[in-house]
Amino acid sequence: MNYLKIRISLFFVLLILFVQAKQDSLNYQIDLSKAKENTFVVKLNYKSNHTGVEDFMISKWTPGYYQVLDFDKNISNIKCNNSKNEAKDITKFTDNTWRIATTKGEELTITYEVNAKTNFIAKPYIDNEFAFVRPTGVFIFPASDLQVSSKVKFINNPWKNITTSLKKINNSYNAVNIDDLLDSPILIGNLNILDSFQVKGKNHYFSGRQLDDFDTKDFIISVKKIVETATDIMQDIPYDDYSFISIGKGNGGIEQTNSTALTFNGELYNTPQGKQKLLNFITHEYFHHFNVKRIRPVELGPFNYSGINRTNSLWVSEGLNVYYEGIIMNRAGLKSREQMLNEWTGMINRFESNEGKHFQTLAESSAHTWEYGPFGIKGKTISFYEKGPLVGMLLDLTIRHNTQNKKSLDDVMRKLYYTYYKGENRRFHRK
Repeated sequence: MNYLKIRISLFFVLLILFVQAKQDSLNYQIDLSKAKENTFVVKLNYKSNHTGVEDFMISKWTPGYYQVLDFDKNISNIKCNNSKNEAKDITKFTDNTWRIATTKGEELTITYEVNAKTNFIAKPYIDNEFAFVRPTGVFIFPASDLQVSSKVKFINNPWKNITTSLKKINNSYNAVNIDDLLDSPILIGNLNILDSFQVKGKNHYFSGRQLDDFDTKDFIISVKKIVETATDIMQDIPYDDYSFISIGKGNGGIEQTNSTALTFNGELYNTPQGKQKLLNFITHEYFHHFNVKRIRPVELGPFNYSGINRTNSLWVSEGLNVYYEGIIMNRAGLKSREQMLNEWTGMINRFESNEGKHFQTLAESSAHTWEYGPFGIKGKTISFYEKGPLVGMLLDLTIRHNTQNKKSLDDVMRKLYYTYYKGENRRFHRK
């Protein structure tokens, strides 16, 4: 009996050691000293887990922005050394992978530089004022193991604040696997931190740069109403905490599982029209943590980081999100019935006036966004951002009519969420 206890204890000790080893498998150090040159200097320490060759990859795209971005073209001065500081050959194997001959247990140090001079929400950026780590464009990782965990540390950081959804332990930011790492942008700078708030016991944060002078208290109250209404629709709140991360003025936002990275102009909040525009935008990006991050087409999970992830269903993931902007805002008391109807009227008019409706289906607009972009080519294509919400409206009205208003599109969204994500831990597919 005692021998059995010893064996069981030894098993758990080995298991704990294995888990700890996995947790420390990737160690990134990001040097910010070359900010003036728009350059991140990255060092990766990694212990190889097999003998042969190891391919290290950088993503070709940023999930949430369906365009090939060729991040490999921004990588330079890549080198590899072993624990004896001996140089090892590192060879460009494909356009976004580098190959190294390895021995199991060998400790490798890979260093490289990332040129980051395009200030855009889907890409990394650094200058004298701030740094935005868009992980897909900064971190290379072993292509054979997407379950490897990682730690990220910063050195030569001249700024006060770091905000990210990654968990901070001591002086490092930790990711449980590659998906988690690449899904967690990091903003570094002298940031404005707005008041946090709680919904259903979960903390929510809003921080960023260049937020401008506006009624931040009213804004946070409005964002809280949006979160409360959205989570009431889905009857769940699936994260520990949530971060809104603003990189400054501009256009665009990209959703993550537990955060959204976005551009933000607080001055807009000072006018009724601008306030509606900003809150629509916040609602859209926030509701994405349900619709596309958790309710996701089968083609978008697991991600293929090497290239195009084509799906016919972005009209669900994006189009229905646009429809729910008005629904959520109205139920939250932030948009009147007349405002909601006027916005839908505008969408109908824009779609009907676009000759592209004669040449492209809604499914095709989703599949070919990689070639034509999310808004397409006016007169030749359509946008799932415009037709998608209109189809969502018709679906909602049809369900309500056929059930004497006892059911709605809300029930469909909850069914997708609880059946596929919560129940089966998988993505939905078209039959």
